[in-house]
Amino acid sequence: MDMMEKNILLLLGIFLFCGCGSSRKVLKEYRAQKRHYYLVQGYRPVALSDKKTGAENPFPLSAYEKEKLLDSVAYVCRTYLEKYPDHNLDTWSKPDCEAYLRAKSTQIILQFQPDYYRAYAVPEIRRYAHDFMGPYFLLTYYYDRTKESNGSPLDLKFKAELVHVAINAGDAQGRYLSLPILNVDDGSAGSVDNIRIGLYVDRKWIPYPYMIWNKDFDWDSIVLFE
Repeated sequence: MDMMEKNILLLLGIFLFCGCGSSRKVLKEYRAQKRHYYLVQGYRPVALSDKKTGAENPFPLSAYEKEKLLDSVAYVCRTYLEKYPDHNLDTWSKPDCEAYLRAKSTQIILQFQPDYYRAYAVPEIRRYAHDFMGPYFLLTYYYDRTKESNGSPLDLKFKAELVHVAINAGDAQGRYLSLPILNVDDGSAGSVDNIRIGLYVDRKWIPYPYMIWNKDFDWDSIVLFE
């Protein structure tokens, strides 16, 4: 964002703060000019900033491959749930708990956002205790930059997050899935709100398309680090 754009947004922000209804419309229209809509049949439409773009999944699964994987992880999950009838992950052995979490998170990704499944990815697992819905495990999957690029100029500096899956500690059921690329504050629709896909068995979910950072964006025009 150049100095002129910053000044324009600053003035619009002042108008908004003063409660000017028409300025809200202007700001909305200004931001809309910085977005493009990405529409793909069978996927949820999204409004993306110039920094993001839709892309082809470099590791697509056939319908057969997907169902075979789903059958495999469902068997793993069922095996551990039968072994531990209380379904409380905090009472399981650590190896069994982590094996279940990996299988369950894979099942969730394949069911809700299959384009974000990666056979190579091993999740980082963390437990969080402070939540009004009770403790849960968060599994974070990362891109492997030796196998693919996510288009980000920061890809060589930081581990790029691919997908998050949260699983309840108390009943071993999925809580939510989120896509980090939708939760970055860059002006895109959905940014900052930390969009979480609630995991309901009876829900007909239309997946988001596969998205990456736009390598053709003029990244030199913005300040990535202060």
